[in-house]
Amino acid sequence: MKLIGRYSSPFVRRVAVTLQHYKMAYEHQSVMPFGDGRADVGRLNPIARVPILQLDANDVQGEMLFDSAAILDHLDEAAGPDRALVPRSGKSRRDVLARLAIALGSNEKLVTALYERHFRPKEIWYQPWIDACEQQVRDGYLWLEDQFIGPWFMGETMTQADLTTAVFWTFGMTKRPGIFAKLNCPKLRALGERLEATPAFQAVPLETEMLSSQLGD
Repeated sequence: MKLIGRYSSPFVRRVAVTLQHYKMAYEHQSVMPFGDGRADVGRLNPIARVPILQLDANDVQGEMLFDSAAILDHLDEAAGPDRALVPRSGKSRRDVLARLAIALGSNEKLVTALYERHFRPKEIWYQPWIDACEQQVRDGYLWLEDQFIGPWFMGETMTQADLTTAVFWTFGMTKRPGIFAKLNCPKLRALGERLEATPAFQAVPLETEMLSSQLGD
């Protein structure tokens, strides 16, 4: 398999960490869907978004999977029900998906605000939109903090909700430390620190890029 996209993207990184967790071999092509990299990504995904997972030729010839959620669903299927990080059915599946939905939504709002700050000159930032997005980020993570049972979201079993939230928490702390350092989320902070120290996370270090250079705190 080939995973396409930079680890600076939390969506790419959560796929890569999951591949490491499952001990699934893959090749990594580090490319950004902006600037010079856009054409390369666009040849694979018509809307030039990452991550993209290219399946092995002996699996399905030429098949590409788009969107981290769809990719992770495929990896769960490949790992089998006993190892899958999202339960196959029932309330436990719905509970994991609910937590993933809030984590994903919060991170998407964070990225939206980052793009507003990065791609538009500061004098034409639309601050009410930035403020609204960042409040959704705070609300989402505070909800996740409240839902955390311990030692994992679902009690004794680690799920994709834990892995993804840890990836997104690290991304948030890196890009907007002024927001995340002030959040009263000690359980999420501890979760992030614990998982970042594991081999699967250590094998996929967070890449840095210019998106953080103009963002203040």
